[in-house]
Amino acid sequence: SLDRFVAESLRLVGYNFTSVHDEWASAPGIKDPVIIDGVREHNAVWVHADDSSKKDHAKLIIDNQIRTLWVYRKGGKMTGADQLRVLSYTLQQIIDNFHHWPNRRHYKLIPFGANPMMRIRIERYEITPPK
Repeated sequence: SLDRFVAESLRLVGYNFTSVHDEWASAPGIKDPVIIDGVREHNAVWVHADDSSKKDHAKLIIDNQIRTLWVYRKGGKMTGADQLRVLSYTLQQIIDNFHHWPNRRHYKLIPFGANPMMRIRIERYEITPPK
């Protein structure tokens, strides 16, 4: 999942952002369906870095009309600093996209290149329910 300090840092600069740790600190190992339910209740966007989440819970995400932002991690790993860099560079564009195209519910952030010149590509993607 995303680093809890990333959420804290984004709140410090004015974004309405929370983390799994902030919401469910007393429940370690919180399961994705609980997170999805919380996202739905708050009409929020689920920012996640786990590819399996969107595959394992596609039907639940679609049925609850959850908006998602998947932060792609090459090799499955990304530091909190890199997570913050990727989100701080792209978050306003993502917010604008959700506002201007409300039916586009899922975006993926793909960082490429090396620091300090890392670039981030924003792509739309679709979640399809299992057959």
